Amino acid sequence: MSVKRLFILFLRIGAFTFGGGIVMLGFIQKELSLTGCLSDEEIADMMVLSTALPGPVAVSLSYIVGRRIAGVPGAITAVTGTVIAPFLTILLLSGVLLRYVNEPRVSAFFLGTSCAVAVIIGRVVWSIASLSCKEGWKNFATLALTAGMILLADAHPFVALVAGVFFRLLVADGRRGSS
Repeated sequence: MSVKRLFILFLRIGAFTFGGGIVMLGFIQKELSLTGCLSDEEIADMMVLSTALPGPVAVSLSYIVGRRIAGVPGAITAVTGTVIAPFLTILLLSGVLLRYVNEPRVSAFFLGTSCAVAVIIGRVVWSIASLSCKEGWKNFATLALTAGMILLADAHPFVALVAGVFFRLLVADGRRGSS
């Protein structure tokens, strides 16, 4: 994929996505799958890495993808494409939105987008979880432990993440890295 196509891809995603970086993950995943330049497993790994890095998720993912596809110029291009449209939209429309935020139609619009955001985030989580669980019971058990700690025991997500990492290291079979 050329740097120009990479810029247009991320500009389009940045321009037409409501809901922030996590929602952008779903669109980036779908668009990258359609291009065929990365496998679903590579995309899932990049998504997981981008959520683990500090900073905005969409910017991290666009950097990782751009760097993987076209090196440093691709990373710069993808990040620029991701942030330019939301930046300009906020710059141009924030005054209008603040003035009319309590209008019923504007409130209804944002309520509708929040419902769509929840569905898209659910799809991203489902996609990553199903790819991860294909690898065997150990990954499924790690996912179940981490999700259970967050949803049922009301543990802090960081504590649940650390527990999941330690659990997965405990049940590791040692085949990776021993070539």
